Amino acid sequence: MSEIILYVHILAAASWVGGAMLLFALGIFMRDKEAMKIVYHHMGPIYGYFESVVLVILLSSGTYLYMDYGLHNLWNGPNAELTQFLYTKITLVAMIIFATVVHMYISMNAHGRERSQIEKIISRGTSLGIFVLNLFILYFAIQIRSIL
Repeated sequence: MSEIILYVHILAAASWVGGAMLLFALGIFMRDKEAMKIVYHHMGPIYGYFESVVLVILLSSGTYLYMDYGLHNLWNGPNAELTQFLYTKITLVAMIIFATVVHMYISMNAHGRERSQIEKIISRGTSLGIFVLNLFILYFAIQIRSIL
């Protein structure tokens, strides 16, 4: 069963990171601002709902794997490196959840209207934060997997 859950977890992570990278890249490389507004207007809500479902899958499967592998018993265990990687990854996941909630709140409230300057700054900042956090979470996931 753990292999199936791990597969689902990796698939969900690939969907989460891939979608975030696509939207982030669109924001950087689309030069036509009107076209970008149209794309985000149509893709944003769909991706928002999609990422919400994927986030629940990631949290559920991650919690299952955490318990199934007995990682909850490591906090006072002998493998300090694994414990540090786990602590760091869990902290980064909490940060990405916070950034995602803030970003979605602004996006949903501003959908269909022009965002204020502060909404633009926070929205872009959380997008950048989510993008960077994704890369760090992937790094720590690889490190944890290599130890296990």
